[in-house]
Amino acid sequence: MKKIIYFLLLFLFQQSFAQNFSSFTTVGTQDQYVPVVFRSTKADGGNTTFYISRPNIHETRGWLAHGILAVTGIGNGWGSNGNGLRVDNFTYGFQTLPDSRRISFVGRIVCAQATNNIIVYLRGGTLYYYGNAELISNTGSYQDAAGQSLATVPITDPLYNLQKGTYYGNFDINAKTSNFAAIDNGNVGIGVSNPLNKLDVDGIIHAKEVKVDLQNWPDYVFKRDYKLNSLESVERHIKDKGHLPNIPPAEDVEKNGLKLGEMDAKLLEKVEELTLYIIDLNKDIKQLKKENQEIRDTMQTFLK
Repeated sequence: MKKIIYFLLLFLFQQSFAQNFSSFTTVGTQDQYVPVVFRSTKADGGNTTFYISRPNIHETRGWLAHGILAVTGIGNGWGSNGNGLRVDNFTYGFQTLPDSRRISFVGRIVCAQATNNIIVYLRGGTLYYYGNAELISNTGSYQDAAGQSLATVPITDPLYNLQKGTYYGNFDINAKTSNFAAIDNGNVGIGVSNPLNKLDVDGIIHAKEVKVDLQNWPDYVFKRDYKLNSLESVERHIKDKGHLPNIPPAEDVEKNGLKLGEMDAKLLEKVEELTLYIIDLNKDIKQLKKENQEIRDTMQTFLK
C-alpha cells in the first residue's frame, strides 16, 4: 500500500510539473535540518499544494532518505486570518550510525506568521527537486516581519524528524505532532505515529457494524465431555482471585486492553456455562417440588 501511494504521488508529481522541475542543494551538513522557505507559485495564493522530492536514495550521497513530500498551506498573508497546514509525508531513510534510527529528509514544517511562505526543514547538504512552488530562501536561517526566527538544528533534536504519514496543524507540524494517518512497514495508524498493528487508532471508532472472524466458538461447553466447574469451585476461585475463571482480571485489561472477538467468546462461554447451571438448578427445584408434594400427600394421609 505504501509503495502504491508513493509511486502514485511521484507519478503525479512528475506528470504535473514535468515542465517546471527545479532542483537545489540545501546548505549545511547531513547531520542538520535546515529551514528552507517556499511560496506557492499560484498567483492568488490560497489552498495550494507544492511538492518536494528525492527520487533516488543514492543520489549525491549514499543512504539519505528518499520519497516525496506534499504540503498544502494557508498563511496569514493570504487573508485567512489564520494558518492551516496539511502534510503528506512519504519519505523513508535510515541513519546507519550510531543507533540505526529512521531519519526522514523532512524535519519540521512551519507557516510564516507574516507572509504566505511555508518553511520546510530539510536535511542539509542534500539535492532535492521541487514543483509548484518558488524557492524563496536557502540560507540556513529565516526571520520574517513578525519576528519569527528559525535556524539550523541537529537531526538529533527531538522536535524534528517528521515520520511517514499524513498530518494536520495550524501553523507548525513537527516530530511531536500526531499523525492523522501513518503508514510504516505495512501498518496503518490514525492519530498514531508508529502503528504496531495493521490498524492502530487513537480515538473513537463509529461504525454501523463490525465483523470479526473467529474460530473455536464456545459451543464446546454443550458437549458431553466438557468439564463444568462446580459452583463451589467457582465460588472459591472468585474469593481467591477476584474474577471469574478464564476471564482476565481487571489489572490485565487496564494494562493490555482486550480483543473484542476473544472477549465475546469468553463471555459466551460464561453464558453457556450459566445456562447449564440453571438447567441443573431447575432439575433440582423440580425434584424438590416433587419430594415436597409427596411429603404433603403422606401427611394428608396420616391426618385423615
